[in-house]
Amino acid sequence: MRILVTGSNGQLGKEFKNNTSNSDHEFYFTDKKELDITKKKEILDSVTIYKIELIINCAAYTNVNDAETNKRQAIKINLDAVRNLVEVCEEKKIKMIHFSTDYVYNSDNLNPISECSNINPINYYGISKREGEKIIEKSSSDSIIIRTSWLYSMYGNNFVKTIIRKGQNAKKIYVINDQFGCPTYSKDLVDCTLNIIVSNAFNNYKVFNFSNEGYTNWYDFAKKIFELKKINCKILAVNSEKYKSIANRPKYAVTDKSRIKDIFNITIRKWDKALEEFIINYK
Repeated sequence: MRILVTGSNGQLGKEFKNNTSNSDHEFYFTDKKELDITKKKEILDSVTIYKIELIINCAAYTNVNDAETNKRQAIKINLDAVRNLVEVCEEKKIKMIHFSTDYVYNSDNLNPISECSNINPINYYGISKREGEKIIEKSSSDSIIIRTSWLYSMYGNNFVKTIIRKGQNAKKIYVINDQFGCPTYSKDLVDCTLNIIVSNAFNNYKVFNFSNEGYTNWYDFAKKIFELKKINCKILAVNSEKYKSIANRPKYAVTDKSRIKDIFNITIRKWDKALEEFIINYK
C-alpha cells in the first residue's frame, strides 16, 4: 500500500518515520515545506503523482495556550486543512487515518469516556479539533479518527521530556495533581495504527480512543518519571485553580479503549510499562 504521512516533522510523524523502515508498505513522508495541506491542489497533486491509497494525517496545530489567541491559525490547520484532505480522499476514493485529542471531552464523573459521549471541549484547541472531526464523521470516505491523549515521544516537546529537564536542573518543581488522563507512548500509537492499516474494518466506526491502559494525574505521572529516571528532585502537588494557564484543561479525560481493542484485535499495555521502555531508551 502507498501511504502519505503529513506532519512528518512533528513528534508523531517522526515516530512513524522511525518505526516503518521495515514495513511492507511504501511510505511518503511530508511536512509543510513539502506539502501545504491548507492548499487542496497540492494534496491532490501529491496523491495523484505517488498513487496514494491511504493518508495518515499527523499534521495539527497543537499549542493549546496559543490556540486561545491564534484562533484563525488553529482553525486553518485543524479544520480547513482537514476538509481539504477529506475532499481529496472522497474524490480519489482513498482512506485516511486522522489523529484527534481527548480535549474534545470534558467529563465530570469518574467513569471512562466512550467515543460517543461527553463531547464538550472547554478550550479553543479542543474546539478546533472537534470541528475537524465533524468533517470526517460526515465524509463518505473510509476515514477514521483516533483520539489520543498526553502524547510523548523521543521527538519534539512533550511533558515527559520537559519534566526530566526540569528535574535535572532544579531542587523542586510544582506539578498539577487534579487533572486526570491517560499517557500515550507514541510508539504504541504507531504500532496500533499499523495494525489498523492491515485490517478491513474501516467501515465499522469513524471514531476510536487510543492511549496506554490505566490512568494517572500529572503529579503522579511526574513522580513515576523521576522514579524510573532516578532523578532526585522534590515534587510538590498544586491544584489547577492555583496554576495560571491561558487555556482551560479538562479535569477528567480518562478514555475507554474497548472499541479499538475489539474491532482491531489489539492489546494495549499499561501506561507505566510503556513509560519504562521510553525511559530506558531516552538519552
